[in-house]
Amino acid sequence: MQFRFPTGTRLLSQMTYWFPILPLLVIFSLILWLLQDSLYPLHHRWTQWDGSYSHGYLLVVVGLLFVFRDLRPKLQFVNAHWLYIPLIIGPSLVWSFGYATQIAVLQQMALPALLAFLILPLIGLRRFWTLLFPLALLYLAIPMWEVLLPPLRAMTSYVATWGVRLLGVPAFIDGFSFTLPYGTVVIAGSCAGLSYFLMGLVLACINSGHRHYSFKHTLMSIGLMCVLAIVSNWFRVYSLILIAYYSQMQSSLVYDHGNYGWWIFFTVFCLFLWLVRNFPEYQAVAVRNQVATKLNWVLNGSLVLLVTGALALAVPIWLLTSGDKPMNVNQQRVNPATAANQEWTSLTPAAANSQFRPGYSGYDQAFYWQTSLAGRPWTVGQLIYQTQKQGKELISDSNSLSSDRVQITELEALAVNSKLAVYLIGGRSSRLVVTTLQIGNRLEIEAMVGKVVQFSEMLAGRPAVAFWYASTQCTSYRCETELAELAAHPATLQSWISASALY
Repeated sequence: MQFRFPTGTRLLSQMTYWFPILPLLVIFSLILWLLQDSLYPLHHRWTQWDGSYSHGYLLVVVGLLFVFRDLRPKLQFVNAHWLYIPLIIGPSLVWSFGYATQIAVLQQMALPALLAFLILPLIGLRRFWTLLFPLALLYLAIPMWEVLLPPLRAMTSYVATWGVRLLGVPAFIDGFSFTLPYGTVVIAGSCAGLSYFLMGLVLACINSGHRHYSFKHTLMSIGLMCVLAIVSNWFRVYSLILIAYYSQMQSSLVYDHGNYGWWIFFTVFCLFLWLVRNFPEYQAVAVRNQVATKLNWVLNGSLVLLVTGALALAVPIWLLTSGDKPMNVNQQRVNPATAANQEWTSLTPAAANSQFRPGYSGYDQAFYWQTSLAGRPWTVGQLIYQTQKQGKELISDSNSLSSDRVQITELEALAVNSKLAVYLIGGRSSRLVVTTLQIGNRLEIEAMVGKVVQFSEMLAGRPAVAFWYASTQCTSYRCETELAELAAHPATLQSWISASALY
């Protein structure tokens, strides 16, 4: 066997052949490095080998190979399409909004779009359409498909219920729980079949892209594999229920059936390949043999890439740098001045939490004070988030008004200030709690509105946010007296907010 090393001319030809791809790779790699905050959650999901997105790394590699395979011939004729450059502002703002509001999926969804709109000014819209499929393929690696879990789980439960009743298997069926004479089988969220559905979708897309199917045959191929993947999961769940019944819950498959499902999927995928074996394949359209000169790339391609990349990173870099700035702490917060002729006294966290403890976590600073309204003692607290990230944010499902299991009733917002929410907390004795979200210089009580405001405040250089509350013990079950006192002293309540302003 002889190895032939490329001659100098041949090596130069190969370098020139791939030269147009290199600047694009450099610019997109720089964007990913600067926006790496989006990549860590993806890495965590892609390395969970028993999860629904374990195909992530493989799919990204294959998807990018498809993109650059189809893109390279188009880059031989680079022309500057300057009108398309501003379009990259769209995904840049989506990433920025996701970063400012700690919505990781928005950041991740913006990454393939950034690559797409980085390419568009290089080749123009006419040559861009054929790249949509491999670029869309990248979205199958983004953890946004959990929205399919409820319908997939409901369909699986319905089919299993129909099958159990068809065979007359004695079972008490309550939602997703099948109670058999020998034990209970539960169709959990992981049994909905999302892993098989996504893997089938991924493999069908890769097969279609590799064999260059037409648009019609691509849709037929993907639809066929999705149906087969869903049906295979129905069979898996139904057969496990039957195995649990006829083995009297003694079969090992009842408790460890991970590999069992994938063997069924493998069989179904082989059936899929056999069914699509006669689908016509289409070769890529030949491109005339012309190579862009280096001067053309310097004047057109590289310049367009630099301008587009700079425009894509302008807002994200502004947010990344402004979010790291220390907050300009209002000195009145530590030792508040007299507010509406009511003296404020600082409290220790232990003293404040013995009265009322909000179920918030991840904050950087906490301040508590004792004050009074109409002669009644009130506790004012402020939990400040100077910086936020995933798992350490103000507006989150993990944060709640109370960390204890108590009855919480939301009352109407105060008429004196619609940005102050009022809650009645039951227990051994009732407690009235007034809350608001301090986002920069704004007050909000609605979570979704607060996310939008958070973005605008970050752009204004005010990234700090806080959960603010005031609480008091009630003399009656419905807190009628305390509510009347709040309504009668709007200026006092407003002064409490002003005394603990973030900026």
